[in-house]
Amino acid sequence: MKVDVLIIGGVAAGTSAGAAAKRIDSSLNVLLVQKEKYISYGGCGLPYYVEGVIDTIDKVMEFTPEKFKEKKGVDVMALHEVYEVDFDRKIAKVRSIESAEKFEVEYGKLIISTGASAIVPKIEGVVDYRVFTIRNPEDAVRIRNFIEEKNPERAIIVGGGYIGVEMAEAIAAHGIKITIVEALGNLLTNAEPELNEVILDSLKRNGVEVLLNTTVQKLIPEEKIKVVTTNGDLDADFVLMAVGVKPNTKIFNLEKGIKGAIKIDTLGRTSVEDVYAAGDCATAKHIITGKDVYIPLGTTANKQGRVAGRVAAGGVDRFPGVVGASVIKIFDVEFARAGLTKKEAISEGFDAEDVYIKARSRAGYYPGTAPVHIKLAFDKKTGRILGAQVAGKEVHRRLDVIVAAIYGKLTVMDLGYMDLSYAPPFSPVWDPVLIATNVARRKI
Repeated sequence: MKVDVLIIGGVAAGTSAGAAAKRIDSSLNVLLVQKEKYISYGGCGLPYYVEGVIDTIDKVMEFTPEKFKEKKGVDVMALHEVYEVDFDRKIAKVRSIESAEKFEVEYGKLIISTGASAIVPKIEGVVDYRVFTIRNPEDAVRIRNFIEEKNPERAIIVGGGYIGVEMAEAIAAHGIKITIVEALGNLLTNAEPELNEVILDSLKRNGVEVLLNTTVQKLIPEEKIKVVTTNGDLDADFVLMAVGVKPNTKIFNLEKGIKGAIKIDTLGRTSVEDVYAAGDCATAKHIITGKDVYIPLGTTANKQGRVAGRVAAGGVDRFPGVVGASVIKIFDVEFARAGLTKKEAISEGFDAEDVYIKARSRAGYYPGTAPVHIKLAFDKKTGRILGAQVAGKEVHRRLDVIVAAIYGKLTVMDLGYMDLSYAPPFSPVWDPVLIATNVARRKI
């Protein structure tokens, strides 16, 4: 078999690449090979399926292979995996998951979008049917089925990052007692102390126990699972491993960077001619530092996939980079962040400072007003905004204003008097973003 463009992997990056390539040149023969049976789904929606907010797993599906072929013109081989690539001969070796049949595909351009896999710690007892990860729809279905069939009373979540915290809310919705075990001294990787307290308070108020600075040493599968930690033993009906992900790049002999992710440039090109990569298997450039980073997010995967597909098909495009912008709902609190913390900025050579403020989300007299906490990092010499973390209510749009400022290399002076929209149901006269930047001005 011979194709113009071969895409290894689907979901966000792969399907975006395929659709983009066909938009540039509809005459191209584009083939997408996907190991899973699902080729396009909203992975970020999986916790909400487990919670029951989404009633069927089908609602997180974007395209079936047949619909993707019909709508985008891309051929799809689901339940097939590429197990070896000869870059010199431009040949990919493919194997059927169901029949084990093997065959070769010759390609003109290759796009790698193999994503990432959940990390499972190498500890005793981790192989048990009551130990779960969540990375794809099958994982979510297994967890929800277990909850509905076994009626568990207690769960341990290993890892207090985004997935661990989101899944705490999802699982707690079923009346299950949750304990999060986190090896670091804070949640969500680098939540600043003031904002970490806001997150911990929300979890505590909603019945979730959190053990920080605690490491899981082993699991003992008994009638219940005994979770042995550095802070004592815990019993659980099931365990969720949420300690992060690793890029699926093992079979590719390409230049790799941080955490083994494939190094790419702003056009999606790898170290081998006519080979591109995108999404959770690839690096991205950080807008502020200019360095390669590994921040696997669906938003980045979609954009990188589009760029790789367009360039591979002969078009012109460029992905400028990321600042790690993200937002999460933690029961009745929201947390968002982007850019660098003061500590990270100093390590990158900036003369950095930060300020912390607490303000209101709306006019104080308007119903529904709630606290907004902002930690803003900036350069003391220039005033350039370097990053922020925001927690409380209605934080998403406020973080996005700061993201735009970071991309535009704006200073706290630029943003301090910016004409942000105002009305009592939406903001105080002085929006929390303006308050934070004006407090920062005093330190310049």
